[in-house]
Amino acid sequence: QMIESFSLERVIKSPASFDPAKLLAFQQREMDALPLKQKVAMVLPYLQQAGLVDEPPPCETGPALSSIVEAAADRITMAGDILQFDDFFTAGEDLPYDEKAVEKRLTGPADAIELLVQFRQQLAGLESFTAEVVEAAMRSFVEERDLKFGQLIHPLRVAVTGKAVGFGLFETLAILGQARCLQRIDQVLDRHAADGAD
Repeated sequence: QMIESFSLERVIKSPASFDPAKLLAFQQREMDALPLKQKVAMVLPYLQQAGLVDEPPPCETGPALSSIVEAAADRITMAGDILQFDDFFTAGEDLPYDEKAVEKRLTGPADAIELLVQFRQQLAGLESFTAEVVEAAMRSFVEERDLKFGQLIHPLRVAVTGKAVGFGLFETLAILGQARCLQRIDQVLDRHAADGAD
């Protein structure tokens, strides 16, 4: 049947083209259509293979991973993209820092470290640590000091994730939790103090 439909006259000379952007768009659409539970099941083996999550995973992994996948949304096109968010699974002392981001957002701006010190106190005093509560605390902090939002958001993101970019900062802070956020901020402040002493 196929031979009967085939003719050399209809074969074009130009080579076939492969459009990776179109392929990724199809992949994104398929990923977006999956239920959250299925996405979580798909990304978990990548985290385990990278040694970021134990096998079998601890009980708290499921809810935390669901929150991360949900917040990351279309930043996860393929299951392996979860490895971009390794900062959620890395112990604080092992957190790698993007040195360019540290210089640009933390040690470069004159007031960044001092703002981080002050806002750390605000975070430590919060009785609830949801994204909404943290956002309200930051808005209040920024307005009281007549600051631009970016003056605090950027240094804080680098301090708690080691990176300059990611999904929503308030969701990030809530997922990490109060104790881990404070520990990571302290780590950055200690590192800065040590560098200043040299």
